[in-house]
Amino acid sequence: MKTILQLCSLFVLAVVVFFTVKVGTVQAEFTNYITRSGDRFMDGTKTFRFVGSNVPFLARSWTDPAEIEDAIKAASLAGMNVIRLYPFEVKMSSDPPGTFRHVMGPDDFNESAFKLFDKILQTANQYNVRLIVPFVDRYNYVGGTADWAAFRGKTESEFYTDPDVKQDFKNFIAYVVNRTNTYTNVPYKNDKAIMAWQLGNELLSTDGWTSEMAAYIKSLDPNHLVGDGGYVRAQGIRANALTDSNIDFIDPHIYTYHNVDTMAKLKEWRAATIGKKPLIIGEFGDYTAAETEELLELVHSNGTAGALFWGAMPHHRLGGWHWPPLNGWSYVRYPGFPSGDWAEESAVSELLRRFSYSINNESVPALPAPDAPVLFPSDSVHAISWRGVPIAKSYEVERATAATGPWEVVGSGITDDVAVPRFYTAAVPLFDDASAEAGAAYYYRVRAVNAEGVYSAYSNVIGPVRAESVTVVDNGDSGYSETGTWGPSLLPGSLGGSSRYSSTAGSTATWKLEAPGPGYYNVYVRYPYHQTSALNATYTIAHNGGASATTIDQTTLAGGNWRLLETVYLAGTGSEYVRLFVAGGGNHRADAVMLEPALSGDGFQSGNAGNWTALSGDWTVADDLSKVLKQTCICVAETRGAEMFANVAVTAAVKAYDAGTYESSTGLVARAAGDLSSMYTLRINYTQSKLQLYKKLGQSWTKLGQADMLAVPGTWQLLRFELKGDSLTGYLNGVRKISVRDSSLPQGYIGLRTYAQTAVFDQIAVSPR
Repeated sequence: MKTILQLCSLFVLAVVVFFTVKVGTVQAEFTNYITRSGDRFMDGTKTFRFVGSNVPFLARSWTDPAEIEDAIKAASLAGMNVIRLYPFEVKMSSDPPGTFRHVMGPDDFNESAFKLFDKILQTANQYNVRLIVPFVDRYNYVGGTADWAAFRGKTESEFYTDPDVKQDFKNFIAYVVNRTNTYTNVPYKNDKAIMAWQLGNELLSTDGWTSEMAAYIKSLDPNHLVGDGGYVRAQGIRANALTDSNIDFIDPHIYTYHNVDTMAKLKEWRAATIGKKPLIIGEFGDYTAAETEELLELVHSNGTAGALFWGAMPHHRLGGWHWPPLNGWSYVRYPGFPSGDWAEESAVSELLRRFSYSINNESVPALPAPDAPVLFPSDSVHAISWRGVPIAKSYEVERATAATGPWEVVGSGITDDVAVPRFYTAAVPLFDDASAEAGAAYYYRVRAVNAEGVYSAYSNVIGPVRAESVTVVDNGDSGYSETGTWGPSLLPGSLGGSSRYSSTAGSTATWKLEAPGPGYYNVYVRYPYHQTSALNATYTIAHNGGASATTIDQTTLAGGNWRLLETVYLAGTGSEYVRLFVAGGGNHRADAVMLEPALSGDGFQSGNAGNWTALSGDWTVADDLSKVLKQTCICVAETRGAEMFANVAVTAAVKAYDAGTYESSTGLVARAAGDLSSMYTLRINYTQSKLQLYKKLGQSWTKLGQADMLAVPGTWQLLRFELKGDSLTGYLNGVRKISVRDSSLPQGYIGLRTYAQTAVFDQIAVSPR
């Protein structure tokens, strides 16, 4: 496996050829464990062969349950039947506060992370996908062998020799193998969705350590296969792996950067394993489509048991895709999209799908209809967003002036081909309804279409969304100016067909902000997509005598959509602006800026929280990827905004730094009294794993509604609280979870509240309803 500069660099071709399973197959459980007979895998009496994918973001401690299902179901619908996970995470000394891993220390295992892993196993069983599960990484992308050793003050090499470190690792193996799934009540060692355990990923292990640990796993779990996970790339097969009876298969990795004759190496490996043990190509990637086809043809013809592409990416829970293209690599997303054409994403995706069937002598079936997308609530017609669905090639957006129609198509062939930073905290803009008339209110719905032209059912309906009168400054307009060296660009996605670019350090592009009048505005930027764009483009908003700076990766959230920088107060003095500063290192893209009126908001990028009145707790502006409002007192902590509202939608990204004690919670407040003696609060209860809506009147608390969720500390969640008359609605990550009626509190302040918990808040937006 790659170095995480390969897990970020080689994290690469993630063909969302996503994963594993025969089209549309859903069953409650598998019939058999996968076993081995000589050099073949067996599913009962039938030979088991596969073409699948590595999915490095699937088993992370921050992965959302919606992303888990997206990844595994996509594998199923793409016809693939094995996913290899990335190893369990281990706490590193460099982790910032509030970071949660599977392993926090010796015999200290994070229950929230393992509940996510429980969900992975439950979902794999549901969609008939087998999993290969490595225990530890050689590298430090998510923590690995060096970090296990560091718990005991040892060096990385002592991971394989020190008795205390070895016992720590054995204790972890025992915990995992013996764990009982909280969703299915099935012990992991009895879960047939697990195809195999691997000792680790590209380990520098000794033969003695490998044999000791493989024997230990088999002593605890005789049901599952075991792979050694040793460092087998372009070199030869380790003799110990072929002769040790507790090692069940050989799984080398191969890439073009290994600079070997790929076909010769595959033949060499097969010759070494034939008649002895199954051979799988545990990782391959960075090949052209033609080279990928040649590799898979050989795997098919020479009896290699399986091959796993590196690697596949799921949809992001807030829209678009997890997809970090770096250093000439590209993760592939099934069925492939324009921004991945430079890496032949679509062609490679189809090859993986075809060979996942042909390796078992099956014909490729027609694709089923996609699921209906989930359309997120929106406050702007220029930033319509939805959660994408597996096997969707594009989407059709419809609009109406009433919730029941009649409907008109305002966007067809719209893709969710948007790369999203993994910790992005707002709904991802996917469609700009540029034809909307200012002052009108609209309802929207969306449906997906697959590569064969089959449509999904319609999404939920959102609205009414009022089209505000916006102010746009494009490059080339009188309000745009440059310093330094810039050149023209005709990249698709540029407003008006053209944009500007520069990689000359010190150059600037400035858009003058001519706000119609004093007030709050959403400030959006737009730039075209290109894989060579800057990873650290810094925009500064000069507003109301202050300044807010935001640094973004321009290879993400790009290509014809508006990206929200921040909601700020503009005084309308004529001296306010947005400025892009070129720091060097990639092409900085300067296209357009848009101002849209807002009711209120705060992203804290100015470094202060002057609009908030702290009533209790310890509230400060701090750094957490960007500027955030942080509360650190383990107490009742409350702060409120400066204005009163009645019918509003309050949205904020929240993250807890700890699980806390019983009833520890973090959330939003609305229609509150000035001292918060009365309020509605929508909160995440991290102890109970619930989203809850409460009413407080004096000293009396009433639970108005709640919904199950997996509340994971260290993970960003997007909360939205809508209040209109007596209708109260709570959303989690864009999905409606709670809807009740209560008329006790007609208006009041908005606020933030934590109980017995350290937490942070970001991107607070207040919109009229």
